[in-house]
This record gives sequence, C-alpha cells and structure tokens, in this order.
Amino acid sequence: MQHKESSAAPAQAPADTVQNQTTGAAAPGIAERTLDQLTEMAALSWSVSANYAQQVKLTGQLAKAEWQLSGRSAVLAVVLALCFGAGLIVLWIGVLLLLGYLLMQFTASVALTASALMLLQLLTVMWCWRSLHYALSQIGFVQTWLQLQRLFEQAPVKTSAGDPDANK
Repeated sequence: MQHKESSAAPAQAPADTVQNQTTGAAAPGIAERTLDQLTEMAALSWSVSANYAQQVKLTGQLAKAEWQLSGRSAVLAVVLALCFGAGLIVLWIGVLLLLGYLLMQFTASVALTASALMLLQLLTVMWCWRSLHYALSQIGFVQTWLQLQRLFEQAPVKTSAGDPDANK
C-alpha cells in the first residue's frame, strides 16, 4: 500500500523566492530575468530584420538608379558614336575630294581619277570589314565559360554516402 505522503514529492521553492520571502527584497527571479533577456533578444532580432529589409530596399533603389543612369549613358554613347562616325565620313569625303582634285590635276583623266578613288574606297571598306569581323570575334565570354566549366568539373560532388566518385 502506498501512502499519500510518500508518493507525492515535497514542494520546493527556488532559492531566490525563499530568499525574497526571508529578506523581503524585490530582486527578480530567474524566470523574470530569462523573460527579460528573451524580450531583449526578440527586440534585437526585430531590429536586425528591419535593418536588413531597409538595406534590401535601398539596394533595390540603388540598382534602379544605376540602371537608369546606365541607360542614359548608353544612349549618350550611341549618339556620340554616331556623331563621331558622321565626322569621320565627312573627313573621308574631304580626303577623297582632295585626292580626286589632285589626281585630276596630274592626270587630266576622269576615268583614271574615278577608278583610283573607287579602288581606294574599296580597299578602305575591305579593311573596315576585316577589322569589324575581328572585333566582333572578340565579343563573348568564351574563356570565362571554359573556366566555369573547368571549375564545376573539378569540384567534388557530395553524395549521401560521402563518396565523391559515386556519381561519376
């Protein structure tokens, strides 16, 4: 048979509570201090998350402003390139007119002058075409792509068994 007194655990009070009752001091208990610390940690976490959200928002605004400035700069660069090209065309026309005039003075032949200017123009167009072809062949990320492929091929693949060669 069990006795009621022997089966129940005796009531125990925390040391702070006993001290508070005996001394009459108003020091907070462990539970209250823990609650205060948790409240402070929650407030700090909330502050960190709010600051992070603000930083993300500012980063988005910065990216939008940079995109707009980049667009304006690209438009301005295109306009300036067209102006530069137009200036080169006018200069080239001036050079051709001067050469045509000089050839006409020396040879007095319209056919020879016209054919020499056409040959000069054809050679210049061929040189421009080859230069353009070379410049366009340099556009791209071929070396970067190859380096990325090498990087990912050499990286060990982790498996659940821990064997990096299992997926090969």
